[in-house]
Amino acid sequence: MNEEIGTVISGLESPSPSSVDFVVTSGVIHRGMFVELDYSEGTMICLVNDVVKTNRYFERAESVKEFESQGKKLFEQFPTEEWEFLIAKTRPLGVFSKKLVKRPSFPPSPGTKVKIADNKHLEQFLGFDLETGLELGKVEYHDLDVKLNLSSLLKKHLAVLALSGGGKSYLMSVLFEELLERNQEQGRIATVVLDPHGEYSSFAEPAEQGKKDFSSKTNLVKAEKVKIGVPKLSIGILSGIIPGLSSAQKRDLGRIISNLNVEMRRGLGAFDLKDVQTAIAGDKDMKENTKIALLGWISHLEELKLFSKADSPSISDLVEPGKLTIIDLSNIINVKKKQIIVSYFAQRLFYDRRKKLLPPFLLVLEEAHQFIPERAGKDTAIAKGIMRTIAREGRKFGASLCLVSQRPIQLDTTALSQCNTKIILRITNPYDLDHVAKSAEALDRRSLDMITSLRVGEALIVGEAVSFPVFFKVREKKSQDSKHEVSLEDAGRRFEESKKQNEEEAKEFL
Repeated sequence: MNEEIGTVISGLESPSPSSVDFVVTSGVIHRGMFVELDYSEGTMICLVNDVVKTNRYFERAESVKEFESQGKKLFEQFPTEEWEFLIAKTRPLGVFSKKLVKRPSFPPSPGTKVKIADNKHLEQFLGFDLETGLELGKVEYHDLDVKLNLSSLLKKHLAVLALSGGGKSYLMSVLFEELLERNQEQGRIATVVLDPHGEYSSFAEPAEQGKKDFSSKTNLVKAEKVKIGVPKLSIGILSGIIPGLSSAQKRDLGRIISNLNVEMRRGLGAFDLKDVQTAIAGDKDMKENTKIALLGWISHLEELKLFSKADSPSISDLVEPGKLTIIDLSNIINVKKKQIIVSYFAQRLFYDRRKKLLPPFLLVLEEAHQFIPERAGKDTAIAKGIMRTIAREGRKFGASLCLVSQRPIQLDTTALSQCNTKIILRITNPYDLDHVAKSAEALDRRSLDMITSLRVGEALIVGEAVSFPVFFKVREKKSQDSKHEVSLEDAGRRFEESKKQNEEEAKEFL
């Protein structure tokens, strides 16, 4: 594929260390392709970010209009085809020489021949891991697998951003497949997904014919059946769940919980929120105002019917290397209850991993802008504090975070900025684009413009996982489609068929 396709030309701003234009002399060139050219210090690798076709005969609009308005055709009177040519505008990414990559500091010479980038050069230049990497797809217009090193992609956190229907869930399914297919020698981590819409529950179901079955490696937890064990609630976790606690209230509540835990270890049995209320009401050292406030908070939590004497299911049983755990939140309507479940799981995962009670893990938060919004108080974004903590400190302990969102501008800037790798699918909202640009320094204006024209299944990856931004086509997934991936036509047909069947069964019964 290393064929010669063009020649560097001289222009007002090109060639320079930041811009190189060339005229296409053979073959086909596309925006998003990588090209290379000889350079005094090695091989320069460039990304094609625009392609312009021009013709000297059609440069002056008024002349073309005047001539054509007289009933004449330029292409019939003049050799216009001989003067049509294609110019590719590129951004030099770096200079490659014996596995050493450095920034270009001076321009190549006009007249230098341009070639399509060699795959071996690209593999090393972009930092792919072809032996044990996670295969997400192929580089656009190049027969080269996008295989990313596990640590480079996930250790310093990942963000997957796109508009609704842009292919986020499909890409995440591909990532889950790669994580589930790794063996012990390659290094495996546990994966936990907080799934507000039940997008990934199909992983836990037996696969249809022709699809790969991952059900034996998947745990599906319905959030409406989740119970949080009160003895597991430290004052740190409780203050996250009850964001309005004052310092005095935290101190007194922490003392109550500590005393109940001591009694439990003495053989008096586990305790629940009612026992906490009883202990608060009978405490002689606590101020009356503090009692009233704490009893109100605890009573409100009890109304959620979420707390019990023990965790169900046990988090330690769910988090295993090479396994996928899906917390399906789709049937939870109460927003606060949903926030508490997300906050609790995140805190337990992080704090238990710090103590090395759990294996290294990836925590995936779907619809992240709902749980860690940019503008929201602690009382309406209970999970925001712990997610920020994982984003800032998780890499030290093997606690990785993946934020998936269709509205980047509504997503907390602090958490997003800590995601050192971003996979961006199609985004058209200018405010979202601007927000993404501010959090991804390696993106230039032309690359941002290309994001708006991406088709479903095409993506740009930028950040820690790759040496330079890469446009790629997401590979076909092996797992079965989500139950949510149904066309409107199919949904309509299924409803009418189901209704007809119910009516027939009712007639037979009568």
